Amino acid sequence: MNILICGLGSIGKRHLKLLRNAGVENIIALRSLRNDNKTDPDAIADLEINDLNELGGQKIDGAVISNPTSLHIETATELARKGIPLLIEKPLGKDLSGADELLRIVKEKKLPVLMGYNLLHHPGITGMKKLMEDGKIGKVISAKAQFGTYMPGWHKDEDYKKSYAANASMGGGVVLTSIHEQNYLTDMFGEITDVIAMEAGGNVTEIDAEEAVEILMRHSSGVVSNIHLNFFQKPYYRNCQIIGTEGTLLWDFMIPEIKVLYKDKTEVISLGDDPMELLGISYKKQTEHFLDIIKNNTAPRAGLDRGIKDMETALKILKDIGRN
Repeated sequence: MNILICGLGSIGKRHLKLLRNAGVENIIALRSLRNDNKTDPDAIADLEINDLNELGGQKIDGAVISNPTSLHIETATELARKGIPLLIEKPLGKDLSGADELLRIVKEKKLPVLMGYNLLHHPGITGMKKLMEDGKIGKVISAKAQFGTYMPGWHKDEDYKKSYAANASMGGGVVLTSIHEQNYLTDMFGEITDVIAMEAGGNVTEIDAEEAVEILMRHSSGVVSNIHLNFFQKPYYRNCQIIGTEGTLLWDFMIPEIKVLYKDKTEVISLGDDPMELLGISYKKQTEHFLDIIKNNTAPRAGLDRGIKDMETALKILKDIGRN
């Protein structure tokens, strides 16, 4: 199998290692600069190219779009025209410019497209969804998801202010970069019928994009969910609380368990020993799912339509806070 990776930054290298571990025989990397770092053999492609024309007539079975957010739709469209199945890292783009054309081509060619929402495969998220479906907390009324991270500490050898996540023009800002919460809440509770948002923060990180936001959403199921996102929190924090008529579910990314809280007791469901191992599982399952899509034409867990709908909501949020 021949897999193309477009963009070999930190997430691109992660995809390369995952594909290598999954047994992909030939991995090609499309990137702007050749790789001079030979210290990590698992992160080195079998072939590196600067332009798709360098592929010649080589067959590509699937492609991962992991270049800067602002280039996602353009790159995906070029590859879709060639009839190549796609895994597009979240978010779909910095806006929806070109998305209609991409969708037209994908439908015309009946191409599978998987959006890179790895948290949909995380044992914490899948576990909470299963507990809800099994009626463990009765009828769900509301939910709250939080995500906080200290952006200046992401890559200590790089100027974080120059990263794509710090620049709105490149598709950065906390709303798009941290679209996971919006996505998995929609997956749990249905499409978003109403959304309002308020920007928070006080220019703590001094980035050229929103650094914090509070979001309130109503879903088609009637559930109301709240999201808090920020780029200045210490320590790293990601959790979800789901409130039902009979109890409450609580999941914390850094604690490998789900708590089921009742009036007079608490059940603790262990998910493993290491939160980073669970994160690795989410990426591993996503990779396996993508390869299964290519080999067996399996329906994508989150397709292009999902990516577009999530972007529509994200753009409404950005408009609400005066950033779009």
